[in-house]
Amino acid sequence: MTTIHLQVAPRVGPTMPRGARLAADAMLFLARAWQGLFTVAPPPAATPEEDARAVREMALQYQHSDPNFAADLMAAADRHERLHGVN
Repeated sequence: MTTIHLQVAPRVGPTMPRGARLAADAMLFLARAWQGLFTVAPPPAATPEEDARAVREMALQYQHSDPNFAADLMAAADRHERLHGVN
């Protein structure tokens, strides 16, 4: 029968350098503050009426170049209004 002996060297030096926790917390605080300065709030959500109006305007732009697509956009705007109960 064979026996294997493993020797493991002890860890050299401190497990964490002095001040590392404090430096990490300070950097995290600064990174979050920096991100907060440059974060842009999303624009407010459009109402169903505004959505339908925008689709109809797009349909008018395509009316001359692609009338079938324009008709599909108009139908989609009508369906959107019916779905959301817009009069």
